[in-house]
Amino acid sequence: MLSFLVIACLSALAARLAWLQILQYPYYKARAVENSTRVTFLRAPRGIIYDRHGNMLATNKQTLSMVAIPLQLDDIDNLAERLSRVLELNYNEVRDRLSTASLSDSVLPVVIERDVDVSIVSRFYEQKMFLPGIDILPDISRNYPQGELVAHVLGYTGQITENQLKRHPERRMGDIVGQDGIERLYDSQLRGVDGEQRVRVNASGQTLSAETAHPVVTAEAKPGLPVVLSLDLDLQKAAYQALGDRHGAVVACDPQTGEVLCMVSRPSFDPNCFTRRITPDVWKKLNAPDHPLYNRALSPFPPGSIWKAITLIAALESKVVKPDTKLRVSGGIALGNFFFHDWTAAGGMYDLVKCLAWSRDSAFYQMGLKLTPEQIKEWGVKFGAGRPTGVELPNEQVGLVPDSEWKMRVYREPWYPGNTLHMSIGQTFCQVTPAQACRIYSGFGMKGRIPDLHFGIKIGDRQIPPPEMETVKTKPEYLTVVLKGLKAVVASGTGGATRLGNVEVAGKTGSAEAPPEGSKTHAWFACYAPADKPRIAICAFLEHGGHGGSAAAPIARVILEKFFQIAGVSPADVAAQSVKTRTRPRRTQHR
Repeated sequence: MLSFLVIACLSALAARLAWLQILQYPYYKARAVENSTRVTFLRAPRGIIYDRHGNMLATNKQTLSMVAIPLQLDDIDNLAERLSRVLELNYNEVRDRLSTASLSDSVLPVVIERDVDVSIVSRFYEQKMFLPGIDILPDISRNYPQGELVAHVLGYTGQITENQLKRHPERRMGDIVGQDGIERLYDSQLRGVDGEQRVRVNASGQTLSAETAHPVVTAEAKPGLPVVLSLDLDLQKAAYQALGDRHGAVVACDPQTGEVLCMVSRPSFDPNCFTRRITPDVWKKLNAPDHPLYNRALSPFPPGSIWKAITLIAALESKVVKPDTKLRVSGGIALGNFFFHDWTAAGGMYDLVKCLAWSRDSAFYQMGLKLTPEQIKEWGVKFGAGRPTGVELPNEQVGLVPDSEWKMRVYREPWYPGNTLHMSIGQTFCQVTPAQACRIYSGFGMKGRIPDLHFGIKIGDRQIPPPEMETVKTKPEYLTVVLKGLKAVVASGTGGATRLGNVEVAGKTGSAEAPPEGSKTHAWFACYAPADKPRIAICAFLEHGGHGGSAAAPIARVILEKFFQIAGVSPADVAAQSVKTRTRPRRTQHR
């Protein structure tokens, strides 16, 4: 009996050992691997963004990120206290990050601080044994080699927000997504697919040294697709330098396709600051009174005299004037008890081409007296005012082309004849963005064919076809008058600063009054070249910059010289020049 009992026990033990070591071997091996290894992410590099010539606008760099492993976090209060000293952050902020990571129930590490510097890494490894569940891992961070130069176009990336996580449950806390600009527009194409790997850890859950960890990649990271933009980096640099420290914007495009060749807004910001923790000093700069985050290229301002081309085509199409009409110009005109000033008192009989060439307010007042705001608005909207340009950037504003119904709805008062006079010269209620002005003058240069502005020309291997152009039907004889006038602006009128010799330029200067009282006018210059078959259209705008012909036109000249490879004045000289504003009588502000 005793022998039988011993044999039975040994048989049971042998059977149990066979069950554990043979039949259950895969299960326990997997458990052992789980206990001695950790799954970590392999950040997929975001797709590189290029300009039209292959210059890099946005790329990636290798960095280090501090991560929390949710399943290993314990005693968060004590952990937050120690970690806040390592990161030199507020205790409550660190505790909130750790609590959020702990509640995520993720098996993958959660990023709690990105792009940590050497001092933080050093302090972390000094305290590593007292920071269970915290580690530092290699990561990839976005890098903008051009800095401020292309900031308002590219936008920036940042850590995914709670609201974005709710809309995209397939993503995880700590993911980097496009938050503005092109980065936001093409985020799904740029972001790629993260990979995974297993690394050996010790009993405390910390990774071993690089020599002994031997990470095993279980899923390869797939980089995001490259994106090619229509921007020309050389033109972008020239516009940025020509603006200098002045507030304003420059937009240039190809009138035949609508491809945006440059879009600059100043002051600007460095998008690299969003790839790491924003310090109080950086936050103060981003929220400075001059609003560096504000994209002036897509923001509306009174257009001033660049609007007169719209008034002229409206007057011709409405039969208010004929192509051969001549008007007597003077220092202004009287309307009731109000006097509406011209910018000069010089008088005489001017044909319509000369009226536009010399931007004579009194001539356009006379047209305005015979026009309704609806007639002017019709042609402004047809050429692209008061509506989106087609550009892919978010937060584009559409400006305003007013009429009598709008004024009654907003101000609860009727439209007065004086309002039409101001509208005829692009003042008071009328608002246009620099991007819209560039598109409008593209339409004039293309003889009524108006392109939609856009940046994207290629994603990965896929070419993005340009959008179809709009067509404005005008009588050829009427449009010819406007086009001759725009040529004369540069050849013999207020836009002489952009004469280029062999390349004929057509355009219009503008000086728009704007608050505060007594400040300089906004300076505008919109043009296209060559005048008969345009390859580039430009709008240069300076906020309270003075006179369009002396302040904005030289900026456009820099872009033209760079585009047509003509030796001329340097952008730095244009930015540094002392602009003398032509004295202009204050126009009567009629309700």
